[in-house]
Order: sequence, then C-alpha cells, then structure tokens
Amino acid sequence: MLLYGVSLITPMFFGDDVVGALGLAFGWLGIFALDPYVTLPWLANFLYFFNLLAKKVNLKTQIKISALTLVFGLFLVGFHDLPINEGGGSVQVTVGIGFLLWMSSFIVLLIGQVKFNKSHISIKNESE
Repeated sequence: MLLYGVSLITPMFFGDDVVGALGLAFGWLGIFALDPYVTLPWLANFLYFFNLLAKKVNLKTQIKISALTLVFGLFLVGFHDLPINEGGGSVQVTVGIGFLLWMSSFIVLLIGQVKFNKSHISIKNESE
C-alpha cells in the first residue's frame, strides 16, 4: 500500500509532470474514448483494491486477480499522447517513476500471495 500511495504523488510520465492521483481521477475518461491504453490501467486500480479487501475469496482466485491486475497495468506502456488542452493539443510521454512504483505495488501483492500459497500448500502436505 505504501508503494501505491507514493505512486499517487509522483509523476506518472516522463515528458509531463502529471502525478498518479490525476491519472486515477481522470482515467475513467478512457472508457468514453474507447482507449484500452487508458481504460484497462484505470480498471487495474479497482482490481487491486478488490484483491486487498476480498479476504473471503479463494487464494488461487486472488492470485489470478493479481496477475490480471498486472496485465491491465502494463497496457499503460502503450500510452504515448497525453492531452494537454481542450483544443486537441497533446504531448509525447513515456511511463515514469510513478508508473514503476504503481506496478511495483501490484508485483509485491502478487509475490506475497504466491509465497503465502506455497507456504499454505507445504503446511497442508506436512499435516497429511
């Protein structure tokens, strides 16, 4: 959660100083633009928080959700034109440090779930 929080206050892209919180606030606009490079990464946030809060969901299902979250987040790599005004102006960008921190939060959750699953399986096998 710390990595995710820091990603919200760091620049998402190199080439502009847009912070992650603005991407979270306005990413829903990608739905209307039918742009998967905006929409899927924005939806990854919901999958991430659902995964953190869904304690009653099977661990294997949580791991699958974490993997899907990671895949959705990677779509942001294909995003290159950031709109800067209402007149259609845009600036060329590449993913920045905020993106790396954001993806790291997904990876840390996935690794934690996989480790927990492996330890849970080994404990189950020892008890048999």
